[in-house]
Amino acid sequence: MTMRAGLWTGLPDLERAEFRYQVVACAADVDVLIAALARPDCNDGMLEHFGRGTDAEGESDHNLVLAVRDRWGYLNYVDDGFTGWPKGDPDAPYVDEPYTDFPPGVGLPLPTYRAVLLEFLATARRPTCVDWYEEADLFHSWRLQRMALRRD
Repeated sequence: MTMRAGLWTGLPDLERAEFRYQVVACAADVDVLIAALARPDCNDGMLEHFGRGTDAEGESDHNLVLAVRDRWGYLNYVDDGFTGWPKGDPDAPYVDEPYTDFPPGVGLPLPTYRAVLLEFLATARRPTCVDWYEEADLFHSWRLQRMALRRD
């Protein structure tokens, strides 16, 4: 199976920002993707699996937003039946940037992150190698935390 990753660099400066695609078709490609996401100039990315369906407009029926910060991999998974984040390491800090937003505790150690991406590559379904928070589980508490952080 094959996926397409799109990576943003240069944000929030929209004049210099770039969005580039790369094919992800094997474990080595997943490693290249993780390394690209970990670069300081890479803001975040998205992942689209070609083994999944599309909607009436031909758009993908799912969306995965990806980021790597320090030793943590972050992922937000959205499809017709689910929106949420993996239950990560409680020590994983929040990511709260203009274009990337992940609550604290949803970051995965990079070996686990790699396993999640490999499972998604193989199955085209939300990975089962981790447990998940639904958006409703964290939305209100994360919103309150973000508001408090912005006041400081």
